Amino acid sequence: TAFLAISTIALSQSIEELDNKGRFKDFKIGDTLTVYGDRIKPMKTLDNADTKLYLVKERISVKNYTGEVELEFYKGLVQEIIVSFKTASVADFEDIKKSLETLYGEGEKSKSKAPETTRFARLYTWSGKKINLRIGYDEKYKLVEMVYSGHAHDLEKLKKEF
Repeated sequence: TAFLAISTIALSQSIEELDNKGRFKDFKIGDTLTVYGDRIKPMKTLDNADTKLYLVKERISVKNYTGEVELEFYKGLVQEIIVSFKTASVADFEDIKKSLETLYGEGEKSKSKAPETTRFARLYTWSGKKINLRIGYDEKYKLVEMVYSGHAHDLEKLKKEF
C-alpha cells in the first residue's frame, strides 16, 4: 500500500506545480531575451512595437510528438510560450491533454471564444495564480497548440500602458 500511496501522490500533482515550474522544458515565463541568444530567431512584431514573436530554432519532443516552440516577448521578457504540434490527430490531442492532467489536475473545458481561440474545436485551460496553460485542437489544420502565459506580465503590461 505504500507504493500505491506514493504513486497516487505522484499522479495527483496540482495547479501549484504549474505556478512553481513557470516553464515548459527550459523555456521560462519572465526570462529575458538574452537567455536564449542564438537559439531563437525573430519572426514578427505583434500588437505593438514592444511585443515580438521569436521562433526557437531547435524542435522539441514531448512523449513521441515533435513540435516547435515560439516565444512571445513583451519589452524583452517572455510572456508566452507557444508549443505547436502539426499533423496531429484528436487522439494525439487527448494523449497530450491526459499527460497535462497527470501533472496539473483536470483541465477546465473552456467556453472562451476570444478571437485567438475560436479556431479550436477542443479547448482546455489550467489557471494557476501566476501561470495559465491552454491546450487546443484545431481540426482544420490538424494542430495541437499549448500556450503557457503569465498573469503578472499582463498586469505589468497594463500598468505600463496606462
